[in-house]
Amino acid sequence: MAANDKSVEFLYGTKIGRALLEFALAIRVPKLLGAFLRSPLSHFYIKKFIKKNGINMDAWPNAKFKTFNDFFTRKKEITFDPDPKHLISPSDSLLSIYDIKENSSFFIKGADYTISDFLQNPDLEKEYQGGLCLVFRLCATDYHRYCYIDNGHIDDNHFIPGKLYSVQPLPLEKFRVFTKNRRSWAILHTENFGDIAQIEVGAFSVGGIINHDQNADFKKGTEKGYFDLHGSTIVLLIKKDKVDILEEIKEATAGDKEYRVKCGQFIASAR
Repeated sequence: MAANDKSVEFLYGTKIGRALLEFALAIRVPKLLGAFLRSPLSHFYIKKFIKKNGINMDAWPNAKFKTFNDFFTRKKEITFDPDPKHLISPSDSLLSIYDIKENSSFFIKGADYTISDFLQNPDLEKEYQGGLCLVFRLCATDYHRYCYIDNGHIDDNHFIPGKLYSVQPLPLEKFRVFTKNRRSWAILHTENFGDIAQIEVGAFSVGGIINHDQNADFKKGTEKGYFDLHGSTIVLLIKKDKVDILEEIKEATAGDKEYRVKCGQFIASAR
């Protein structure tokens, strides 16, 4: 599992740090920081960020970015497993997998969560009992655009406001991070895996979520949207008996562990 940054350990692991974090959120520091990172003044930080995080820029050999946000939301061509019966990862990320128990709750990083924490829709909650919850945690070094996992049709996007917290390991232990952060969810009516609920979760410091479509058809592997600054998380809720997770991934994620996946990677098969 990825380690926490020292700043994250301070902000989430100490009383003083948590007080400062709440104060920063109250006075809208994330909004001010976002304005800075979208301005030309942030250009100097790009090279520093690439070097600090060891980011491979081979896919962008001649790219010129005017702002840090231009760099962070950079776009590239992705490859994906084309087999219609293969479920693919929507993003570059660390994947963890959980059973959705019969009481509609599942266990994530030391806390029980209910589907209603994500969807806030009691009718939908019942439909995913006994299914799977796939959590894709994007790190700062990951490509922050995400794709559709199958062909199908997307309904309305539902935006739920919330506070912005980090999605690094320590905050996950200290807070109900996924339920406090702002998030956007929609139902994907897929051709091969049934109705999948996809939730995008924003994170500190800015946490913008940009989705391109609603009430529209989509194709597997095409871009669904992107995160606008900083690390974020995608959650897929899959109904019971719809997919079989690849055995190597099932073994690697046992015991609350995370497994590195790439956008478009084959991770499960349709039953």
